[in-house]
Amino acid sequence: MKFLADENVSRTLVIQLRKAGFDVKDIKEKQLYGISDEDVLKIAVKERRTVITHDKDFLDFFNKPILHSGIILLRFSNQTPQNIAQRFIPLLRSKMSRKFRNAIVIVSDNRVEIITH
Repeated sequence: MKFLADENVSRTLVIQLRKAGFDVKDIKEKQLYGISDEDVLKIAVKERRTVITHDKDFLDFFNKPILHSGIILLRFSNQTPQNIAQRFIPLLRSKMSRKFRNAIVIVSDNRVEIITH
């Protein structure tokens, strides 16, 4: 699975995901600051990437007929990059992650919610 990190995802988390072997493109590295959520999704679809974000606005796409390759919303109570990496990377390596493609996934401290159409 390939990922596109929204601009609110820390550089440290992007680096940790890459060190763990994941293919992650970072919006910030491409100097695409301030682009709309729709444009983020367009880039992700074009490149077949799942968006990783902290932005709850991406949940609005659940009720809209907009194409996406998957959205992962990170909602941990401790949002430090180290905590997120420690909890998120094992999840990405689990069998459950096979269900993330083309779904909206909300990952929090005690729950992983997978929403499909």
